[in-house]
Amino acid sequence: FDRLLCKADSQHLELDFSTTSFVREVSRARSIDSMHEIEQFRARQLALGGSPDNAVVLDNFRGLREDGLRNGDELVRHRILDAIGDLYLLGHSLIGAYNGYQSGRALNHKLLRALLADRSAWEQVTFEDVSSSPTSFLQPVPAS
Repeated sequence: FDRLLCKADSQHLELDFSTTSFVREVSRARSIDSMHEIEQFRARQLALGGSPDNAVVLDNFRGLREDGLRNGDELVRHRILDAIGDLYLLGHSLIGAYNGYQSGRALNHKLLRALLADRSAWEQVTFEDVSSSPTSFLQPVPAS
């Protein structure tokens, strides 16, 4: 766990959501916060739903959870979870690729603003034939 906190280390994870389960691969990644950040959040009455069950708290040198990370790359999986949430603010599903290097909320929001400002950088598509649409666009079939 401590090795993951070294700035010289980097994590890389590539997921293809047309073949990968969001729930299995990303959704369980917990928020990663420093003790200092937690104290700031609490002082501003933020993150009140946070608990040791849904966050990994770090001090200057190590993680404060006895059980460590859920998997060795939970830190990068949470960054992916943050990016998915930030991109969701577009209000539409996306077909495309996202590559982030030391990404975070501020960088993701800058990306969204730049994308929306350049109409030539994207197009809106619809699928008349559901069978030709990407898996992530398929709507669940109601139980009968």
